Amino acid sequence: MLQTILLNMTRIYNAFLITCILSFTAGISQEAQVSTFTSNFPGNGAVSVASNGYVFVSEYGQWAGNQGNGTRVFKLDPNGKVVDTITGLRSPMGTAEDRYGNLFVNNDNNMERGQILKITPEGKRSVHATIQGWPSGMNIDAQDNLYIPNYNKGVLHKITPSGEVVVLAEDKRLLGCTGIDFDSKGNCIVSNFATSWIYSISPEGTIREITQIPDITINNFGIGYSTVIDDVIYATGIAVNKVFKVTLDGNISVINTNENETAFKGPNGIRGNKETKTLYISEYSDSKRVQKIELKK
Repeated sequence: MLQTILLNMTRIYNAFLITCILSFTAGISQEAQVSTFTSNFPGNGAVSVASNGYVFVSEYGQWAGNQGNGTRVFKLDPNGKVVDTITGLRSPMGTAEDRYGNLFVNNDNNMERGQILKITPEGKRSVHATIQGWPSGMNIDAQDNLYIPNYNKGVLHKITPSGEVVVLAEDKRLLGCTGIDFDSKGNCIVSNFATSWIYSISPEGTIREITQIPDITINNFGIGYSTVIDDVIYATGIAVNKVFKVTLDGNISVINTNENETAFKGPNGIRGNKETKTLYISEYSDSKRVQKIELKK
């Protein structure tokens, strides 16, 4: 009788344990499929996705003096093939393409100022705006206004199509911010590289704290960049080799994989294709690849 009771208790415990494990991993296994988008690839910085599904990845390179030593931005087709390489840059960071096919590159950042370079479809280059400080990530709205956090000024800038630079929000909490995207209401969702905080900033400049991803900041490396799909935030934990899913009300979960060939290594730049529900993630490591996450539709 005692053996029967112990056996039943063991079965119940094992069933409970399996249920807990499945509950913990359900968000990973059912919501996302991770694969390598491109390999043997030097792009390790910011990522953007154009309206036609083409992907831009910056080669920030490695830290050298007061800026990265990268010189290129790569354009990849939806299959991961490099179809164009923009050369002659200096430590390029954020990119964005407007409705007319003009590409904007946050170029030549040196911690004191950065230049927003405009490159036409014909390849003509001009300086669209100059920002004092350390402008970092970049995004563009439907009216072709650019939005750029300023890492060492604690400012969110808005740049109009004519090149006018406007301070949309200024707050010490924004010191260290890099990632930026928009929710469905037009709020800027901004993530902090140094503190791992995520904020929502209204079109009027009001700041709301969403959440801080705990225990991921190592040597001031916290959230690399972030993006938004269907009002869900996806943020890279560059120092902990994880990608996080964060709801607008602050609930946090992890997207990860135990597969050696797809495990994240220094995930950094991230941007989502909102139509295909696909995330593209660069890696600031020796992996030399861009990872792809296909979200459950």
